[in-house]
Amino acid sequence: MTTNDEMLSSNVLAQITNRVFRQNQTSLDSVDCSCPALTDTSIPCLLIGVVIGIVVAKYVPLPSRIKRQSDDKEDSSTRTQNVTKSVPRTGDVAGLDAELEVLEDSIPLFAKRFSPEERAFTLNDNDGRTKKVVDHYLSPDEMINTLFFEESNVDAKDSAKCSDQSMSLTHPLGSSNKKENMIHLLKQIQKYSVTTDHPYFYNQLFGALDPIATAAELVALSINTSAYTYETAPVFTLMERHVLEKLANLVYSTPETSGSITHDGLMLPGGSLSNLTAIHVARHVCKARGSYEKQQYGGYEEEKKESMSDLSAALVPGNTRPTQVAFVSSEAHYSFIKAAAVVGLSAKDIVTVGTLPNGQMDTEELDMLMTEIIDRGDKVPFFVGLTAGSTVRGSYDDIEAVVNVCRKHEKYLNNNMPFSTRTEQQKNTESGHKIWVHVDGAWGGSAIFSQRKDLCDALKGVKQADSFTFNPHKLLGAPQQTTAFVTRHAGVLKASNSTKAKYLFDDRKNGAEYDLGDGTYTCGRKPDAVKLWAMWKYYGQEGLAKIVETKVDSLSLFSKKVRGHDNFMLACEPWLFNVNFFYLPKRFRQILKERNIDISADNCVVPDDLASDLGNVHVQLKKILHKNGKMLIPFQPLSNQTADCFRVVLAGNKRFNEIDMNNIMELMETYGADL
Repeated sequence: MTTNDEMLSSNVLAQITNRVFRQNQTSLDSVDCSCPALTDTSIPCLLIGVVIGIVVAKYVPLPSRIKRQSDDKEDSSTRTQNVTKSVPRTGDVAGLDAELEVLEDSIPLFAKRFSPEERAFTLNDNDGRTKKVVDHYLSPDEMINTLFFEESNVDAKDSAKCSDQSMSLTHPLGSSNKKENMIHLLKQIQKYSVTTDHPYFYNQLFGALDPIATAAELVALSINTSAYTYETAPVFTLMERHVLEKLANLVYSTPETSGSITHDGLMLPGGSLSNLTAIHVARHVCKARGSYEKQQYGGYEEEKKESMSDLSAALVPGNTRPTQVAFVSSEAHYSFIKAAAVVGLSAKDIVTVGTLPNGQMDTEELDMLMTEIIDRGDKVPFFVGLTAGSTVRGSYDDIEAVVNVCRKHEKYLNNNMPFSTRTEQQKNTESGHKIWVHVDGAWGGSAIFSQRKDLCDALKGVKQADSFTFNPHKLLGAPQQTTAFVTRHAGVLKASNSTKAKYLFDDRKNGAEYDLGDGTYTCGRKPDAVKLWAMWKYYGQEGLAKIVETKVDSLSLFSKKVRGHDNFMLACEPWLFNVNFFYLPKRFRQILKERNIDISADNCVVPDDLASDLGNVHVQLKKILHKNGKMLIPFQPLSNQTADCFRVVLAGNKRFNEIDMNNIMELMETYGADL
């Protein structure tokens, strides 16, 4: 799956960082920006900017850099020229030479991860070029003793030296060889960490970095700003607005040339906070459509001083105080439960809706539960959290069907209960009760880029949803964290979150109308939009769609191999981006055969009397593969199985071809044969 083009774009990082740091008196005018034809775009030039931004722009122009030969033979391939010491600096940046040398020597540690040499490995144990997912596995106790030891086992005279080799903060680094010791500790971090860019890292929904998004992240890091105001981050605030406008056009088909804003959105730090934002905004909207003193903000309004507990009095007369109720499926992400607690919902007021055998929310059960709650009269539904690509199964809820259920109950409530008591509110098109439908596409939402029927069908109805989120750092491989949240309701984010902190958000400042920070409950904001922008600009929508579609096709082929293999069995019908399966040691195969159980079926269920034992096989096999560094793959629960199974997902910039598919199975057969 890795192409020559991808290798070229990956190689740019190493080439540019090495080139810049080997030059004397580097400046913007002297940097050679010639790159391979494929990558001769703004991205490689920006990468030169990041190096200059880190080493030059932030610390003022330097005299001749300190040129020296590296003491570490491991870095000889990336830093090969002898160098001489520069003239010491004076003024505000005096004394930073040593610190900047640490920074300079740490850049190759990063660049090396993208070098052809680092990526040119095989997965064959017999050729001596294999690479492990976990190269130096240590237990927690071993890791503490190796990296965070407090005392030396040698003579007291060597204790200072040994403390310089420990990551413990009990003692700072000594003055002798301080730079070398710091670089050594940084190398230790890499050495003992999991190689998440390995093809066989399946453990989480992230993986190998996309080089283009990584380049953009480096540029943003070099600028070190916060994307809350235009005056502080002019490029990033405009870029974020632009990216969210384009995303809204994809999700909601908003007109690109419209004179009025028809959407709202922000980049947020993770899908969990996006789900929290959705519930928080839904509560605000529910209250804002009631009767109380308001202050207008765009299409929605901001309450003045009332707490959310006043909501019930605003909803219906007589202070009957109905309680807000949210709904999520049993396969929804756990962050919904936490988000409900944060916004003040009690545990019994976030209702779990059952799922169909394929993992989708049961819309008939949702309809029934809403009807029962409304008929009681003391509670009112206000939010439904849907899933577009669940974490384990990968299932997509039927968005269109759920929206229809919610609109039906909204109509009933607005016709039978006086939710809006003011005349001007009743005339407002945004008046009346609202059941907010949020689509959590953190994992599977990247399908939005594709026009292919199977992917469009998975998100059918998303245009009618009130909000949508997806994480480019998962399926697409952007650096963590990169999360976009978009809603079809203009002005609602600022209306829900604004505190108008005058020291930061003031209309008298230049460009204040483009400020973003008052639309979220956070203060400092990483300029995360640059990563999504870079990928979108470089690959285009068609290129991003191709990345997504290739993963779907690869997993479809893998699921066919599982079906046709005697030692494996699908744990559920595969969805677009997840394949869940069982490895069956010989003793289980014999039992299943004796019971005439067809292991080639999509929905074959492990008998209850075998489930515990087979689940334990997966736990033990995972641990063996982990300790041997061969693969990091999760064992997972499924609602239709009582035995834990394995899950394969293609998160990040991951290679996955037929050789990999066969290797996965062979590794499990080799290490799990005796389980």
